[in-house]
Amino acid sequence: MRWIDRSILLILSILTLLACEREFVFRGDEEGLSFSSDTIMFDTIFTSIGSTTKNFRVYNPYDEDMTIEAIELAGGEESDFRLNIDGNSNNLAEGIRVRAKDSLYIFVEVTIDPVGSNQPYVVTDSIYFRTREKVQTVQLVAYGQDVVLMRKEWLNTQTLSSDKPYLIYDFIVVDSAETVSIDPGAKLYFYKDASMLVLGTLHVNGTNEEPVVFAGHRQEEWYHNKPGQWGYIHLLPGSGSSTFNHCIIRNGMMGILADSVGLNSAPIAINNTKIEHISTFGLLAQTANLEVANCVFGDCGNSSAALTVGGSYQFHHCTFANYYDWTFRNNPTVFLNNYYIDTNDEEQIIPLEEAVFNNCIIYGNNISELGFDLRYANDEFPENDASYLFNNAIIKLSEDFDISDESKFIDIQKNADPAFMDIAGYNYQLDTLSPAKDSASFKLAEPYPFDIMGNNRLQDDGPDLGAYERYEKK
Repeated sequence: MRWIDRSILLILSILTLLACEREFVFRGDEEGLSFSSDTIMFDTIFTSIGSTTKNFRVYNPYDEDMTIEAIELAGGEESDFRLNIDGNSNNLAEGIRVRAKDSLYIFVEVTIDPVGSNQPYVVTDSIYFRTREKVQTVQLVAYGQDVVLMRKEWLNTQTLSSDKPYLIYDFIVVDSAETVSIDPGAKLYFYKDASMLVLGTLHVNGTNEEPVVFAGHRQEEWYHNKPGQWGYIHLLPGSGSSTFNHCIIRNGMMGILADSVGLNSAPIAINNTKIEHISTFGLLAQTANLEVANCVFGDCGNSSAALTVGGSYQFHHCTFANYYDWTFRNNPTVFLNNYYIDTNDEEQIIPLEEAVFNNCIIYGNNISELGFDLRYANDEFPENDASYLFNNAIIKLSEDFDISDESKFIDIQKNADPAFMDIAGYNYQLDTLSPAKDSASFKLAEPYPFDIMGNNRLQDDGPDLGAYERYEKK
């Protein structure tokens, strides 16, 4: 009887195979497939640089298991796009089985070749889905942008224009005794860990209408506010009197690192500038001489401005707003220090000659947003080693922080919420009920009549604290 048992097993196996095959004989009807999206859009993609991966789902809407006859990228191997169909990297797949009411994933990437154009351009393709009764498509759209590639380049005296964006790998260096100017509207995008090093002099000449942008190279929306995507701008010891006007510095590990600069010449000037979405310090100064006006320092993982190892600093009408929430932040938004530890483990005091904050806002989500780490060679004359002044300001401070010394704190609104318009959206303009409105010193504002947006702060009831002047609609 053993041969009968084998025959029964063979018949059962054949029936099982046939049953499995019958599960997918359905090829769909005229209603077709369903999709989670009918168009896959990519933000601006720099030529020769691949995109992030996007995906969508293809649904079998029927109560029967079915077979999709083919999924195919219309442009085939010549396309700028690439597909991964249900886990397989291929631009064509046939006989794809999908169980009843189930789905599969399609992943899409794109790399765009240069075309020699200064202007962005559109690259398109489509994915065909063929069932017996219907052919359906999902559209693919990407915006391409040619770039000027720079990698480990030493720059002589020259001007960087706004014709095409610059894509920077590793580093670029402004060579010593050379001057590099950057035109209004120019955009410098940095690949992972890339930085700009300045041995000579850098002049950033943005305008209110056409700011100069320093940012990470990813253009997808999710990356716009993400910190830590590239390195920083480093003003090295001995470099010239660089200037920054109307520029946006975002997405870096640091914003500007000013190391022993502006000491024997004009100070480094930073005006009408935003430094935000930074994973550590927005501005880290070490024994430097800086004059800063109408600037916004926001969303930094460490201090928005750390003035260390002494130096000389002036800040006028600046907004320090630090609500960083990517990780926990320990350090205050503004931090002052006047010493370092040498190789013999000895403290070396470098005088903080001055740190003046006029008509500023210093606020954030920490209990106290102003911190000091100062040393004095002679306690009877502390001003010899550390001189600082906060004059007309809103400052977030712990309840026990003493601001009674009028040689250091004048007209301070302690813990008065500045009522920024949209903290979650990183908009630090003032709401109509802000205590910063009309409360700045007119005398201190006179040298800076226009705010970061070009509004005249001297024409209403009074100048506002911080970088933004609010105008009420009439």
